[in-house]
Amino acid sequence: MKTKILFILLILLISSSLFSRTITDMSNNQIEVPNNIERIFGSAPPTTFLVALYNPELLVGLNFPAYNQNNLGSEAYLGKHFMSLPVLGGWHGNQKGASIEKLLSVHAQIILSWQNDFLLKKVQTALKKVEIPIVMVEADNLEKSPEMFRFVGELLNKPTRGEALALYAQKALQDIQTMTAKIPEDKRVSFYYAQGQNGLQSDCSNSFHTTQFRFIKAKNIYECTQKSIMGMESINFETILKANPDYIIVQSPQFYKEIFSSVKWKMLDAVKLKKVYLVPRTPFNWIDRPPSFMRLLGIHWLSSIMYPEYYTQNINDEIKAFYKLFFNFDLDDDTLSKITKAAF
Repeated sequence: MKTKILFILLILLISSSLFSRTITDMSNNQIEVPNNIERIFGSAPPTTFLVALYNPELLVGLNFPAYNQNNLGSEAYLGKHFMSLPVLGGWHGNQKGASIEKLLSVHAQIILSWQNDFLLKKVQTALKKVEIPIVMVEADNLEKSPEMFRFVGELLNKPTRGEALALYAQKALQDIQTMTAKIPEDKRVSFYYAQGQNGLQSDCSNSFHTTQFRFIKAKNIYECTQKSIMGMESINFETILKANPDYIIVQSPQFYKEIFSSVKWKMLDAVKLKKVYLVPRTPFNWIDRPPSFMRLLGIHWLSSIMYPEYYTQNINDEIKAFYKLFFNFDLDDDTLSKITKAAF
């Protein structure tokens, strides 16, 4: 009898190992996941967008509509499946979380969760009764991008794709680090990151929303401490006027149009000298909203406009190479011009 029981247990153990495996996620948690992962939900946009780089067909839902005020998602870059996915919500920004009922109805095999201190407890509390493996990914750590790409590649059984993305990330980070090492302290530029419809919301100097600016050694005029996952702290115009930044980076197309005709904003040197630039948003935001792998292109773009005497690469070639690798899309000059309108 004991022999029979041991035999059954052995068979179950072997069967389990055939269909699942134990991984160590980016929070050093030991997680059992299916060997063949076919249905994934990203807890927040950074992880949802990340999965799309490997295979959009794996996704079971989005956190918000792919086409919105900050992200101009389209079928050309993301495919029909991605653009037709249901919006299930998520744990990010001002959202309260995904609908657990909907999450269970789409039969997600794993939840790829954004490892973020502002969100961790919310996600764990919301999902503690849901028997779906939660895999943590450092999706907003720019310098860990190579590690992130390789980890997800291994997780999804696409190591070749993960390695290609990781190598791009390594080169992008190294190229910009090499450039910034040549910039003397007194040549480092200052900037204001204008958000909101009136341009009077911004993100703090230590925020994960402004990582890419810190990486290129640009000086944020708004020195404060991030209070929430959303960021976008309010700032008064007098503070901006007193700081008189060298550059202004704008998220809102509406505000970008207004800044050049506004009497008060025209008092700033950056406006007078036309050193105001609109963040590209196709198919995802190059800077933020949400913070994603697009920041690897964002650091090239910001460097090209803020440090033209130090940035020696051809930025148009860099953009085309990025879109080819990340979205398998060949940018022609006309499309490139439309994507980067007001960005240069």
